[in-house]
Amino acid sequence: MVRLPAALAVPIALAMSLLATAPTAFAEPIGGAQLTGSGVIVNPGPGASALPDVPVTAWVLADLDTGAVLAAKAPHIPRPPASVLKVLTALTLTQQLEPDLEYAATYDDVAVEGSRVGLVENATYTARDLMFCLIMQSGNDCASALAQANGGLELTMSQINQEAARLQAYNTIAKNPSGLPAEGQTSSAYDLALIAREGLSRPDFFEYVNTRVIEDFPGYMPENAGDPRPTMPIATQNPLFIQGYEGAIGVKTGWTTEAGRTFVGAAERGGTSLVVTMLNIEDEIYPSASALLDWGFANIDEVSPVGYLVDPLDDVATGGEPSSAVDSGGAPAPPNAQVSGDASVVTTASAGDTPRWGWIWALVAAMLVGLLLVIAGLRSLRGPGSGGGGRRMRSTPEQDSAHGGSEDSSYARH
Repeated sequence: MVRLPAALAVPIALAMSLLATAPTAFAEPIGGAQLTGSGVIVNPGPGASALPDVPVTAWVLADLDTGAVLAAKAPHIPRPPASVLKVLTALTLTQQLEPDLEYAATYDDVAVEGSRVGLVENATYTARDLMFCLIMQSGNDCASALAQANGGLELTMSQINQEAARLQAYNTIAKNPSGLPAEGQTSSAYDLALIAREGLSRPDFFEYVNTRVIEDFPGYMPENAGDPRPTMPIATQNPLFIQGYEGAIGVKTGWTTEAGRTFVGAAERGGTSLVVTMLNIEDEIYPSASALLDWGFANIDEVSPVGYLVDPLDDVATGGEPSSAVDSGGAPAPPNAQVSGDASVVTTASAGDTPRWGWIWALVAAMLVGLLLVIAGLRSLRGPGSGGGGRRMRSTPEQDSAHGGSEDSSYARH
């Protein structure tokens, strides 16, 4: 057995580490190699107008029909989603619940934290009623009621996270059905575009996110059997509808202190349908959303896509237990997933902001270290030269056999 000099242990370990990271760094982000980092991404042609500078931390603008991502900023950076997570809840539960299923609201539903439509304890509602108030009024009471009508919170969250995995929305980890703040609960602008695109392809979901006003939403149960049930009006909170944006077709607003303002919007003009998703909007929603949509409609033929919205997977279905690996937060982990020190946060080599050329630099570094290994190995076998100017102390044979050398090395890690 060949014993390598002790001085080579650290370089060998470093080389192996660098080589081990090369395949991970090579993986592209979901949707294309350009969708990395936290900056603005756009491929303008000569006829394209300037992209508007909007005060939004992360956003995606995409073609709903083709899936082409026209421009983006920090598309895969995970952030708290606030109530736009209800878009995923609605998409999941429209596939699980019959619209005429009846449910009697409980005290826990009506007393939930945050925004509420005003469900009444022991009053009955259909799943269709609850979907409308979930989307239009962002009712956390409706989110709770839908989860319980679906068989309970645990089952519902399993199905919601499985739906995210089916859509390849790997930055999305849902902890509750409402989007209320929860440790480890995240989504991304790219994921929200995947979710909205899938939802808008379903007639039931499309109706929920496109309804502006319901005049007769169910209220208290009647005091006497046979009497008509009182009703109340509810209206959308979507600023595209409120401000009269031409061609608006949805979808949902959100806000918490932690997440800031969030938004998923969509519009259709002249046969073109666009979706815009925004996380942490520093100003009002409408100016930023309308500016990006206007730019998209005006420049769709003047830019090259920076990426694309991937299609759902065929082998991941909602319902039951996840077939893939599951992190401690309940979200199915994608291929190449790496669970960070906080096990509730999952990142992937294909959904982070790893530099596109990271694998090349890792390979170059490994080659350089390998060259140093060869040189160091040869020198250690040869021993110090007699004419090299260094001072060699005379020793006895016993001292030579017992001698063990050491070498101090320092490495700068970048």
